[in-house]
Amino acid sequence: MRYSFTVVSETLRRSGDARGERLIDLAAERRRREGWDMAICLTDLPVYNDGRPLVAELSQDKGAALLVVPALTVLHPAEQARDIVAGLILEWAAGHSGDQPLQRLEDRVTNLHRVEPDDEDIDLRLTRSSGQLQMLVGMVWVNRPWRLVLGLRSALAAALATAAFGLVSSPVWQVSAAMSTARLWVATVVSLAAIGGWLILNHALWQHPADNDPRERRRIRLYNAATLLTLAIGLLVSYLALLVGDFLTGWFVVVPQVFSNAIGRPVGFTDYLRLAWLVSSLATIGGALGSGLESTDTVRSATWGTRYRKAGSHRRKRRADSGSQRVGRG
Repeated sequence: MRYSFTVVSETLRRSGDARGERLIDLAAERRRREGWDMAICLTDLPVYNDGRPLVAELSQDKGAALLVVPALTVLHPAEQARDIVAGLILEWAAGHSGDQPLQRLEDRVTNLHRVEPDDEDIDLRLTRSSGQLQMLVGMVWVNRPWRLVLGLRSALAAALATAAFGLVSSPVWQVSAAMSTARLWVATVVSLAAIGGWLILNHALWQHPADNDPRERRRIRLYNAATLLTLAIGLLVSYLALLVGDFLTGWFVVVPQVFSNAIGRPVGFTDYLRLAWLVSSLATIGGALGSGLESTDTVRSATWGTRYRKAGSHRRKRRADSGSQRVGRG
């Protein structure tokens, strides 16, 4: 028997998993509309069941299943996602025969548990015993914060322009040679905080709950924590890359004799490192100003991943991005 699979990547027109509009229901509706035998939705939205992270659920009658990507293990998420998806398909194919193809995976993964569904139309539900921290780490991993610099091109251009000016400025040479290590660390922290705070304020990255529902408030706190961690890791990676680039450029461009005359003593490796350190901090502040030229949609896509993008921007892709809706047809 031969099977064909269709992969669809799109932004869902919703902000979270409310019980009145479940993700598995959206997958079932898509299955009916497309005429597929089964639909599996992979999402980067955090979903909980009785306070525990939901990993997967299956509805035999609806022919739909859900896999929550942030709830997967961080070390080998792709392998675990493949195993769970394969198990969900086998469980669906087995119908109500009582076979449990996912049991072997449950036995191998200690904190993965099958629980009794509290919804009549759900036949299988898997949760994790780990709590908020596991889900938070998974959400940050899905966001791929190390790629933040690629989504902030205007900020990068402003940072590079500032760095180029600083590396050939003799007053900057003198300041870098005179500054203490403690002051350089303070400059680093201030520059990273400046661009992080500017991004959050200028592009409204900090979210607020729509009501006083405890589940809604917990979800928004989780989103904000993921945003902060994504920004922190992404900006730190960008800073380190800029530091290495400034050091190599300064080592090549700044002639030792001219540098030595400017600071009044012989120069060495440490002097070039301190120069690159100061210039990187100044360039990061320049990047904060440049980030104001980015569109809000671009910044949110770089920091929020695929959780929230402009409604209606649906795109069909062959690539399988995390947080998108993926549908299999047999």
